[in-house]
Amino acid sequence: MNRKRGLFIVLTILLAVILVGSYFLLTGLPQKKSGIANEVREYLINERSYSVDEIQKVQGVYSFKSDDYQATVRFKDELNVNYTYEKIEGTYKLVETSNIHGNHIDETYNQ
Repeated sequence: MNRKRGLFIVLTILLAVILVGSYFLLTGLPQKKSGIANEVREYLINERSYSVDEIQKVQGVYSFKSDDYQATVRFKDELNVNYTYEKIEGTYKLVETSNIHGNHIDETYNQ
């Protein structure tokens, strides 16, 4: 009976490790998502000259398909439009938007 219980505990721990690992593999590491969100916020404020008040939300996201960390930005004047920024060759670039006629399309965007 004691051997079965030990095997059960080991299998439960192994399953938990596999599930947690799979979760992070599919959704990305929280600290990296938070880091890229902070970096993009600083990029928008310091290099693109946006004020803190113009930015509604910056959220770090992970793309399992491309294995890239990106940041989705929403501005207060366009709450229904998302702008996605990614670090490419050391520079942040606008890589995607939910509306190509949005107010915040910049020269880094390449359709």
